[in-house]
Amino acid sequence: MDGVGATKGEISYDEHLIDIIDPQVWNDTHKASDARERTPSIPKIPTALKNCQNQKLQGWYKPNVISIGPYYYGGDHLQEAQKLKSGHAMKFIEESKQNRDALFLKIIKKTPELKKCYCYHNKTISDSSDEKLATIFLLDGCFLLHFINYSSEKDGSKLLGLTNHEMTHIKQDLFLLENQLPYKVLKLLLKGAKNSNPMEEKIKDFVASHAPFHGGIRVKKVNPKPYHLLHYLQGIILDKPETSSPTQKQNEGDKGHRRGRLEGDSCKNIQELKKVGIHFKPSPTSYLTDISFEPHFGITGCLKLPTFSMNTSTMIIFLNLIAFESSDTTSNLGVISYLCFLDSLIDRWDDVKELQAAGIIRNFVGERADVAQFFNSVCSKLVPNPSAYDDVKEQIQNHVDRHQNCTLRTWYIQSKQKYFSSPWSFIALTAAVIGLLLTGIQAYTSLFFS
Repeated sequence: MDGVGATKGEISYDEHLIDIIDPQVWNDTHKASDARERTPSIPKIPTALKNCQNQKLQGWYKPNVISIGPYYYGGDHLQEAQKLKSGHAMKFIEESKQNRDALFLKIIKKTPELKKCYCYHNKTISDSSDEKLATIFLLDGCFLLHFINYSSEKDGSKLLGLTNHEMTHIKQDLFLLENQLPYKVLKLLLKGAKNSNPMEEKIKDFVASHAPFHGGIRVKKVNPKPYHLLHYLQGIILDKPETSSPTQKQNEGDKGHRRGRLEGDSCKNIQELKKVGIHFKPSPTSYLTDISFEPHFGITGCLKLPTFSMNTSTMIIFLNLIAFESSDTTSNLGVISYLCFLDSLIDRWDDVKELQAAGIIRNFVGERADVAQFFNSVCSKLVPNPSAYDDVKEQIQNHVDRHQNCTLRTWYIQSKQKYFSSPWSFIALTAAVIGLLLTGIQAYTSLFFS
């Protein structure tokens, strides 16, 4: 793609294109429509967040294969992908039956607005002309749409000329906070494109397919104006503006009263909850809002949690969603609140083992201790929404209180866990009972019929 695939320092979109732009239109695009400072929708990773994480975690904020947007444009280790982007971008333009120069004009008119999505103090943003930024937006947007279009196909990697390994790394890179493209760019490129409506559906399905959670994710309502793909993903897995228990319908006074009680109680971990008769099951859906507690006859209880896979991609997405919610861009702390709640349940490897056995965690990381360590280290400094899952927390606390105040209930639960936790323990108990009965019968007959 002429000019679009140039390397850092060489970007010079076709000179003739700039010459034919109406001077008045060019001047209008340079007028700032709003002089006020704005919080960027694609911020940099908060320094305070990075400072409390090790080097391995910090590395998961940076792209491995491909840069999207200006922050990492021109990185030495990303140069190979620059060539790749040019070819795919051109294919998108050809297949969508659009004119490259017309698309560039469309983008450059919006560039003053689009660059407000980024931190102005970033060197690439402040030192780049609108021409250079528009070229980045055009190249990356066209590549992104072409990649999404074909990656969903059965032979997607073959059609894109990529290995499965390359596909995996590119997909991971597309959900990094600092590697985002304003969603407005994609909308501009699709406006007037052939088959634009199916493409919008493909974007939605592509984003939903990267949710770490399994089953029950039906994308009914989506944010009509997501900032970028990562923001889109956040909305899909939360399914609601704020994370709270689905049954949370108390008034504000009640909230304050309950919160005062709950703040003094630290949530028990999995092993402690097991001791008071609480077991665990997957939620019927995988939305982070779908966490519930069901008491059973006041003796036992069931905590239902969304099912998710724990692998490198999941951890990368969690970290970048945390960074997004930790910035001033959004007031929605849904993912942070969910992870903090999960962290309160997971202290050690045996807590992870229990959630695995319940079908809630699918562990592809390796050691269970590594999974526990991830949650413990990542969530240690996070501040969740203080009212998130209040309903569930109170129900659990009430169950714990009832258990502690009833000796009979405690005896029943301990006996159940000891003698009915596995078929072998049940068989052993049954054999022991039969043995006692036979011994009793033998003693009785020998005493009265001898």
